[in-house]
Amino acid sequence: MANVLKDQGNKAFQAKDYDNAIDLFSKAIDLDPQNHVLWSNRSAAKAAKKQYAEALEDAEKCVSLNPTWSKGLLP
Repeated sequence: MANVLKDQGNKAFQAKDYDNAIDLFSKAIDLDPQNHVLWSNRSAAKAAKKQYAEALEDAEKCVSLNPTWSKGLLP
């Protein structure tokens, strides 16, 4: 189910529907909180909305879960 939400979130992100993307990624995180990609994706959506402090928090969580995930270091 988390992967379905992730896919829906990615589609929303591509459509620039950042609020919906954040909501979908948040629901996916609730189901799979150890999935670093979800944190990275939600960080990108927050950064797109210029919610930089919140995006940084998600990026830091992503990197803490997988320090080798370079996308966690980039907006």
